[in-house]
Amino acid sequence: MVKNISTQLMGQFFFQIVKKELTLPCRKKIRTEYERILANAKDIGKHNTLLSAYALGAWFIAMNRENDLSPEENCILLTESLRNSRIFRIVMGDANHYLSPKRIKRQKKWADSTKTRQYENDWVVDLIPGNGVYDLGYDYLECGICKLCRDEGCPEFAQYLCKLDYMFAEVMGLHLERTSTLAEGGDKCDFRFSRMKGGITCQSQIHNSKKK
Repeated sequence: MVKNISTQLMGQFFFQIVKKELTLPCRKKIRTEYERILANAKDIGKHNTLLSAYALGAWFIAMNRENDLSPEENCILLTESLRNSRIFRIVMGDANHYLSPKRIKRQKKWADSTKTRQYENDWVVDLIPGNGVYDLGYDYLECGICKLCRDEGCPEFAQYLCKLDYMFAEVMGLHLERTSTLAEGGDKCDFRFSRMKGGITCQSQIHNSKKK
């Protein structure tokens, strides 16, 4: 059971950011389904670094069950709603924060702790130090969102949530390179972050995916 005050607040935030695109009755149905999913979801720890990602996964599943949009359309709707949220941008911070030595030290400790597999649906992660080609890397060996989507009988939804990672990076002023994801059958998700230098953006990633 993952439903707690944090996920309730996240649900309220998601509820508000899509209010211009979805009717109130639709949003209410989505929130009800979101709460049901999290109430039934396997616990990952209330202080988990990626609890917000787990909650976002539950919201995306609920969106696809309670409105008439396709998964691709829901992905774009959610991406643009988050991108345009001032609160979201403040919470995400910038590249200096994300790449600060103090934060990386905390992240290394967190990544090492995932190897204990204390929670069945948690992520399992290796932190990869920067090497001059990129500033910070992560190899995700197991993914909580993939596990949540699997448990909910919709493993195909996870690949759409992977697309949001490009927007998350862009908002922070980072460029993300990734060659494989677990959601698309890879053996890992290989995130490599660099400070933004005018590279491709999340918007182009979304439109390119839509054309395929």
